[in-house]
Amino acid sequence: MQTPFLFGKTVRADHFTNRENDVKRLKSNFENGINTTLISPRRWGKSSLVERVAVRVHSKITLVVMLDMFPIRNEEEFYKRFSTAVIKATSGTVETWMELAKKYLKQISPKFSLGIDPINDFEMTLEWESVQKNYKDILSLPERIAKDKKINIIVCIDEFQNISNFAEPKLFQKRLRSEWQHQQRVTYCLYGSKQHMMIQLFERQSMPFYKFGEIMYLGKISEKHWVNYITRGFERTRKSITPVLAAGIARIVKCHPYYVQQLAHLTWISTVRKADVGIVRQAVEDLVNQNAILYYKDAEQLSATQLNFLKAVASNERGLSSTAIIRKYQLGTSANVSKIKEALLKSEIIDVHEGKVEFIDPAFELWFVKNILKSDITHLSEEELN
Repeated sequence: MQTPFLFGKTVRADHFTNRENDVKRLKSNFENGINTTLISPRRWGKSSLVERVAVRVHSKITLVVMLDMFPIRNEEEFYKRFSTAVIKATSGTVETWMELAKKYLKQISPKFSLGIDPINDFEMTLEWESVQKNYKDILSLPERIAKDKKINIIVCIDEFQNISNFAEPKLFQKRLRSEWQHQQRVTYCLYGSKQHMMIQLFERQSMPFYKFGEIMYLGKISEKHWVNYITRGFERTRKSITPVLAAGIARIVKCHPYYVQQLAHLTWISTVRKADVGIVRQAVEDLVNQNAILYYKDAEQLSATQLNFLKAVASNERGLSSTAIIRKYQLGTSANVSKIKEALLKSEIIDVHEGKVEFIDPAFELWFVKNILKSDITHLSEEELN
């Protein structure tokens, strides 16, 4: 029987839970031409949200372009991937792809190659020297096509923070902003998995993309929604789990979408008829053990004071810059605490939510509590949950 829980890929249909307000807000932005930046910790469901809304707004007069920047390492590759994605999304056949490219990129003289499967093996090559002189033709491509076809285009770019790794990142960002901000028929949705870098790109006044559009911070899906989702998933597959135990699953991993799905799945595969506390406890152990090698490596790269700082965070200490905490955890000085905090924020190990420092990865926190603090990681009791 197929698992009712999904993780490690974008989720659709029955696997998509809650986010009704986020869907409504993003859909409204797409329909009203408001550029949007999505910011949240990694694996919180940004890609799933964008894909869900993209499907809803796609029509004959509204086309959606999807571009993943994960494999893109430089400006030249960006222009190639961006133009190819736009052309593919706005025409139906290989022949019209080539016609569009020749029409709108005639100053660049694109070349084409086709494989056995022309739909998936279609590749367009651009002469770099020509691109450098005529890069505006590529950046304005979706707007020119949209005007000619009398349609609207939504361009969704994942892992957008990768532009920070280009040779001249700020110059490139200025080029994008200069062209994109004046487009009337094209709306941009920019998102990525490196929260700290995305915040730097869009919230610093000195950066080109400051005030580019609306910034949406995705919150956590509430525990009550996870309870409904988990219990329904078990019921659909003729198994059962109590609402209280389902709440325990969500709570253990801090309602993190990816890990709630994974922990629910690990519980489900070990359940014959009805889940119990013992099954969930073992599922938590399995979850932590699956990533133990990576977590050991992460911990080895931390300095002694960074490790001590995380001990304080994992112990739910308050006032991390106070004299008592600094002395208790041997953190040096208050200035040193600020440096530790900034380094851990930059490396995406911690986040600050409503003034409280938290681990970004709840599974890493569970591993840390178990192996560094030597404490219980399930927080479940028979009396509470049976």
